[in-house]
Amino acid sequence: MSFRPSRKTLLQGFAALGVTALLAACTTAPEKLMLPEIGFADQPKLTFAAASVETIQEYQPSAQPPHIELGIPQSPVLVAQRWTRDRIALDNSQPYRLTVVIRRAAVTEEDLKKTPGLRGSFTEDQIARFSTDVAMAVELRDARGFKVGEATASAKRSTTMSEKASLNDRDRLIHELVKATMMDVNRELEQNIRQYMPLYVR
Repeated sequence: MSFRPSRKTLLQGFAALGVTALLAACTTAPEKLMLPEIGFADQPKLTFAAASVETIQEYQPSAQPPHIELGIPQSPVLVAQRWTRDRIALDNSQPYRLTVVIRRAAVTEEDLKKTPGLRGSFTEDQIARFSTDVAMAVELRDARGFKVGEATASAKRSTTMSEKASLNDRDRLIHELVKATMMDVNRELEQNIRQYMPLYVR
């Protein structure tokens, strides 16, 4: 004896499948955004008359509000370390020691107030402000440790995020902010190196 489901049973089954599919769609996490490395490999090397180079990190990243350096994939500290890797070269013509100092490398997040009342229901508010504050120095010392040349650079930027932004939008926003800030530092640092340390770089 064969069993043929009734039309009502079939409809109930299809409805259950539809609800299951809908729940699965709602609970599927968005794909993690993969952002490119922020670096300087596309730019020419700054070749110093020195025998060694090191990076000193004076600034310690923090997760203590309002700081968020430890919660973002590419912090200014990490990008500043890449600056040494990508932009510095040595010709070993002098027994000098080159030091890249990361003095500040902050990223902060500030909550912004939403528009109150009925008006707020029709307003797309900016709910957060992200700010960067970066400072770097390049120092050249002779064999006795005396400083023979120095150049510094710093940059600050900020941007805001809409209440409609997704987590991926937030990551992209911070990524672009850090990148723009570090490019500012890069340009100023190269300019000052060539202006204040012309005898030691080519």
